[in-house]
Amino acid sequence: MQVSRSLGLGLSSLAIAVAAAGCATRAAPAGVQIMEQHGVSYVSGGDDEAGMQSMLAIAARFNVRLTMVDAGRGKPLGGATVVVASQEGRPVLHTTASGPLFYMRLRPGAYRLAVGYQGRDQMRDIVVAGEPLEVTFRLPVNTLEDDWLLCATTPCPRR
Repeated sequence: MQVSRSLGLGLSSLAIAVAAAGCATRAAPAGVQIMEQHGVSYVSGGDDEAGMQSMLAIAARFNVRLTMVDAGRGKPLGGATVVVASQEGRPVLHTTASGPLFYMRLRPGAYRLAVGYQGRDQMRDIVVAGEPLEVTFRLPVNTLEDDWLLCATTPCPRR
């Protein structure tokens, strides 16, 4: 959430801004920053134990909760791209998750989720209604070892 301030801010406006900032700080646990894009509130984190606890503490505020894990190893996975579009194809949200947990508050309706990592995307259609949705994406991860070329012990012929 961005707050623009002008140089001519009056004392009363400054007091209101400070009070609002204090409320925003109390609204989310330390280390958790709730963002907004196209009217959609979202938050991401959970890289360590403290981050995981902070995310779990605010989970009830969001009606769609994503978890991203490494498909091969089952470990939490941060850095995935999250794209949400309306049923009509209108972009609603496009961001990168900072941790394996990604929560958002969507208006009721049908959406298409696309979550990608290392150029591989997984898509799911969801319907947001009364009950919160919990969706886990098991994403294939290409490790450095997967990219290695196995070579013979004898030199390759020169061309």
